[in-house]
Order: sequence, then structure tokens, then C-alpha cells
Amino acid sequence: MKFLTAIIDALADFVRRNPLTTLIIVFLSLAAPSLLKGIAAFVLYFLLGIVVFALIAGLWLRWRIAQARRRMEEQFGEQFGGGTFRSESSYGRETHREGPFGRSSRSSREGEVKIYVTSEAPEKRVAHGVGDYVDFEETKTDDKKR
Repeated sequence: MKFLTAIIDALADFVRRNPLTTLIIVFLSLAAPSLLKGIAAFVLYFLLGIVVFALIAGLWLRWRIAQARRRMEEQFGEQFGGGTFRSESSYGRETHREGPFGRSSRSSREGEVKIYVTSEAPEKRVAHGVGDYVDFEETKTDDKKR
């Protein structure tokens, strides 16, 4: 019973706030019921379209966020040697990635440090004969003269 009284109270409030709209709706229902039916169908389909659009946009946004998160996880793994990390998408299972030089990071223990030696000195990009050597000498200047 409270539900019906709540609906009736809501309708009464609508009529009090929108008397002109209520008058137009009553006039259309008496004078042109088929037109009122068409307007009601349009409003219904319009609201349904908004709901469907909101659902599709929400699902698309969720998919884009998941895709961006996956891409960031891959970049993080590449940047920091492909260490082991947990992700929400793995449902509690650990995700193991290959570490540097193709080795699996599964065998490494937490806190263990591995150092991989690369080339001793970086390769020179400019030939040895390019450029001039300028011999210079540092001299001290007196700050009081300035």
C-alpha cells in the first residue's frame, strides 16, 4: 500500500511542478490518442537508447582501460628485467615473464641480485680523426677585480 501511495504522491508532485506539461499531456490523450502513443513510444525508445549507449560505452571504456593496463605491465616488465609480478587479470596466479637474455625469472628468488656484464666500453660513434684537440689551461681570476 505504501508503494502505491508513493507513486500517487510522486505524480501529484509532478503535476504541481509542471502544470502546463500535464495540461498538454491530458489534451493529447483526449484529442489525439494515436499521437500521444507515438510520443510515448519515442520517449521510451529514446530512454532505452540512452541506457544501451551507456552500457556499450561503459564496456568499451573498461576494455580500453584493461588494454592500457596490460600494455603498461608489459612495458614495466621490459624496463625492469621482466620480473615476476601479480596482476589482477591472472586471478591470483603469478605471471612469469622472461627476464633479460631470455632467462626465465621463475628461478630467481626475492632479494637476489644478478649482474649481467655487457661490453666493457661503449663503442665510439665518431671516427678518431674527426675534430681538433684544444689545449687549455685553467687560470684563477681575482674576484675583487670584477
